[in-house]
Amino acid sequence: MPKLKFSHRGENIAARVGGFAARNGGFAALACCALFICAAFGMGYGQAGRRVSKPKADPPVPKAAEPAATPAATPNEAEKVSLLVGSHTASVRLQMSMGAGEMLQGAVVQRLRDSKSLQIGSDGNMTRGDAIKRAKNAETKSQIVWLELHHNSSMYDPAGTSGRGTENLYIQYVVFERGTAKVKAQGNVYLRPTSSSRIPGLGIGRRLPRCYPQGLYGVEFALVEAGIETAERIFREMSLPYPPLCS
Repeated sequence: MPKLKFSHRGENIAARVGGFAARNGGFAALACCALFICAAFGMGYGQAGRRVSKPKADPPVPKAAEPAATPAATPNEAEKVSLLVGSHTASVRLQMSMGAGEMLQGAVVQRLRDSKSLQIGSDGNMTRGDAIKRAKNAETKSQIVWLELHHNSSMYDPAGTSGRGTENLYIQYVVFERGTAKVKAQGNVYLRPTSSSRIPGLGIGRRLPRCYPQGLYGVEFALVEAGIETAERIFREMSLPYPPLCS
């Protein structure tokens, strides 16, 4: 049986009790019990006096940063639909500050360029036959938008002074597919009467968007207005959303 180890204090007590027990034989058993209890108390006190270190807590796990919102992607040049715009107005004579074809084509091109999904080019005067040839040309990388200004009445007034000028004018537009010259979209847009446009000197009536020429009246005003509408018809035919004006 292993020998119990006592503290120094316990040994002194045991010696004294042992001596006392020797002199007083009747109390030997009681002394042994007392000695054992004191020794056990001493060892328990020593253990209880020790400080138990607390386990270290694990460091907090850093919260993963939320990914930043990805900005909406804009179409790059390779993804844009390419359009080449040409116009023809040889059959119509108008008294205007500039050529009717140039003004018409400029209004259509400017509105088409508001769309971020399109890449627009301009090719000046172009007959329908020229437009078809350009569309079929293997080197042409664009769909062809062809515009022509027509009048549909013998009462047509070139000066537009009688009010019959603009209301009998209309824009024919055709979009030819690249490579095949197949008609992808077409339609007519009629010019609105000049009587409802802005009145010179009074500044009332319809207005053109701020990024278009200001101070236009009569047939010039109606032609630019119809050009904007023509471009928006092309957006619809190509299933493209209407972009904000002057964007």
